[in-house]
Amino acid sequence: MGESTTFYCDSCGYESRQIRWGVSVLDPRRRFMPARCLQCKSYVEVDLTGADILIDEFTCPHCGSEVFFVERADSYSCPRCGAGNLRMRQGPTYW
Repeated sequence: MGESTTFYCDSCGYESRQIRWGVSVLDPRRRFMPARCLQCKSYVEVDLTGADILIDEFTCPHCGSEVFFVERADSYSCPRCGAGNLRMRQGPTYW
């Protein structure tokens, strides 16, 4: 099941857009995952639907630069101030 996630920073107030994360209940072929853009440093939603997971070249929907997927909570840092205490707010939307 998937849910919406927002990354936010207590230090400077940065807040990402809502990012879908997981597999859709209505269509299990639909998959999304959060990633961080190397160029604009924002956390973005990456659509993995129909993608070959052996191909790891995904781009930012905002600026077109390469993104990398976030995997562990201790790896999240704020793109605005660099603080290492970026937090996640999950929900209220489940999809």
